[in-house]
Amino acid sequence: MVKRTVKDIEGRTWVCTAEGDGAASANPSAKGQDVKISCTTESVAKPVIVTVGWQWEKTSDNGLARMIALASPVAKN
Repeated sequence: MVKRTVKDIEGRTWVCTAEGDGAASANPSAKGQDVKISCTTESVAKPVIVTVGWQWEKTSDNGLARMIALASPVAKN
């Protein structure tokens, strides 16, 4: 299972893992197929699910954090 940790512009640290068998690294036949990743942080109650390209492991930290931040709901109080 592939896991990445990124920090967004708001300073939240997100831990992301690929869902299911679709991770390109876990399933070489998945090349070219999008991957759903689940990202969590302490200030957001539910995981954020983001669909990314199959080479998401090579995406820059800033780019990945930006996609997650755009998909995330407002932080809980």
